[in-house]
Amino acid sequence: MNSAKAICVKKTERLQGRIEIQGSKNNVLPIMAATLLSSGVSVINNCPLIEDVFIMCRLLTCLHVKIDRFGHTLVIDTTEAAYEPLPYSLTCRLRASILLLGPMLVRWQKAEIGMPGGCAIGTRPIDIHLEGFMRMNVDVNLDEEILTCQSYYLQGCEYHLRFPSVGATENMILAAVGAKGRTILRGAAREPEIIELCNYLISMGALIEGIGTDVLIIKGTGELTSGDYENVYDRIVAGTYLLMAAAIPCDINLTGIDDTGYMKNIIQVAGTLGVQTEWSGGTLYVKSSGTVRAGNYKTGIYPAFPTDLQPILLTVLLKAEGNSTLTETIFENRFHIVKELEQLNASITVNKQTAYIRGHSRLEGHPVASTDLRQGAALVIAGMLSNGCTLVTNIGYIQRGYEDMVRDLQGVGTDICYI
Repeated sequence: MNSAKAICVKKTERLQGRIEIQGSKNNVLPIMAATLLSSGVSVINNCPLIEDVFIMCRLLTCLHVKIDRFGHTLVIDTTEAAYEPLPYSLTCRLRASILLLGPMLVRWQKAEIGMPGGCAIGTRPIDIHLEGFMRMNVDVNLDEEILTCQSYYLQGCEYHLRFPSVGATENMILAAVGAKGRTILRGAAREPEIIELCNYLISMGALIEGIGTDVLIIKGTGELTSGDYENVYDRIVAGTYLLMAAAIPCDINLTGIDDTGYMKNIIQVAGTLGVQTEWSGGTLYVKSSGTVRAGNYKTGIYPAFPTDLQPILLTVLLKAEGNSTLTETIFENRFHIVKELEQLNASITVNKQTAYIRGHSRLEGHPVASTDLRQGAALVIAGMLSNGCTLVTNIGYIQRGYEDMVRDLQGVGTDICYI
């Protein structure tokens, strides 16, 4: 990873050029965890070179999994995988570390894992995961930072998730494919990452019905075979640059987007903001006058507008022709960015879960600090909209999910660099 400590970005008057969209972070992490379900070699192509992937590699290595990387390709050999406790010093750095719980229970009937970490965007408990596992005949013990689980055998069950948690849905699927009998998950998440995981598991020999719906039926099978995976583009990274385009006059191409189905909701909101898009042959052509239309927006459960892009949209609405509102319905503490945007002269008022955004903001460059992944990316975009120079610190958060945001933005004419 880049060892720089900060990003310096100046106001951008126009965007023109091309950005290659990286492989999906949220797809590849559960796929990496799923390789533990088989004994053999799996090849994952189009893997983003980001901090979260590197930490997941280290966690798998703790379990004696052999991993080789060739560019954007991971070769994962689980032939000699062996049980070990997973240390909190690693798991606390990655929310997706909890996804190793299901595969470990399938493979070894036990797991000791440090509690997961990730971005501070609100309460993100794992109780839905644990309730599901207890339904599957798993004994659970949580002692401060260490989670210990054990089962003599995993038993299929019927479980209704009280909230469609993506992580809990993934974890339950990963465990259910190796459980005895049938598991029915009701109220399951429907995000593209769930669809990709299910299709990958089917390629390994799993039996899953209801893919793409909120009711999944998983029939436990015998030993799964290792399989390869071609990672799709990262819809949140693509959405970051698509929404950015609304606030700056642009004519840019987002390449590597083999299908726009997974980001229809984002394209729709971008269109409402004033962005024109056309997709052809793996490229999304994006044009904008830089005039942002004000409006009332809210995040929601897929296929609604994703909470991950809320900080980006909030920032873009500062340049709208009028005042706007943005309501957050997923996380109760995802307006951390407001304090930093106020350093840039933004006018935003937050009341409970709704932000009231004053348009026509004249932003001025100022040092600001990232506190989570998407907020950090949004602050870089805010710097592109601010007079003078903006210094964004704590960029390790950004590097958790964006392979090289500076490289991407330099490619479309932004005056930006690491320092």
